[in-house]
Amino acid sequence: MSTKITQALNCSGASSDIQVGVIGLIIELTLQERGSILDVSSATTKQIVFKKPDNSKVTVDAVFTTDGKDGKIQYTTGSITIIDHAGTWQTQGYISVAGFTGYSTVSEFVVNDNL
Repeated sequence: MSTKITQALNCSGASSDIQVGVIGLIIELTLQERGSILDVSSATTKQIVFKKPDNSKVTVDAVFTTDGKDGKIQYTTGSITIIDHAGTWQTQGYISVAGFTGYSTVSEFVVNDNL
């Protein structure tokens, strides 16, 4: 049996437009399996992979938004932000839980340039 983990992406902590260099942007993924929330509370690895518009990739450690039972993991950009290119970005969750280690589907968001 193969497992397909899907994700829903939510970006908050900024206005509706995401700008290059944003600090405090919360990138939240809600992980699901076959349309149902995936309990990731026992995950030993929680990461979010970002693919930048220039095709380079950055992998960051994620934390639970609450306790993981809701399938939500997140990353908050800090004072040294990874959001350093304008264009279309992709995100993908990577988790390790009992019975599954692997990647979710991919989601996209757009980052706007500054003047």
